[in-house]
Amino acid sequence: MALKSLGDKAGDIMSSPPVVISKGATLLDAAKVMVRRNIGCLPVVDDMGRFAGMITERTFQVELAGVKPNSALPPDRRVFEELFIDGADGLNPLQERFLAGKSMPVEEAMLVNEPHLTRDTPVWQVAEVFLKSHLSHLTVLEDGKPVGVVARHDLLRAYVNGAADKD
Repeated sequence: MALKSLGDKAGDIMSSPPVVISKGATLLDAAKVMVRRNIGCLPVVDDMGRFAGMITERTFQVELAGVKPNSALPPDRRVFEELFIDGADGLNPLQERFLAGKSMPVEEAMLVNEPHLTRDTPVWQVAEVFLKSHLSHLTVLEDGKPVGVVARHDLLRAYVNGAADKD
């Protein structure tokens, strides 16, 4: 099944404009925005609106589990460490970690060095990045600024819409 003969691009399937949050906002601020807007990620921007990182639902899962993501590692190794290796100080009690995390600046918890897309990234390549990175959301950048977000679900939607075009 081809998506418009494999001609679809990230710009065709992204959600735009993206809802973003500043590096100085707290995790509680981010969580409120995500819940209120029913979204699974927030690109994090600096004072100039440039992409700095990403906060996702997974960020909160990691915080609640009491480990800290290590964004300097390759994504597959990072996933392993987040899920199976205790942090340097060991695990904190869940309630203590949860309460402390609410006031943590987004900048301290965001994922950095994440793969990103351009509007012209082919959909097949978007799917490949998702598979290799184990991420569920990717930011589309233009001149270093977020212009959209592609979620794994957007690939499914593109597949269904492409199939409907063939019917």
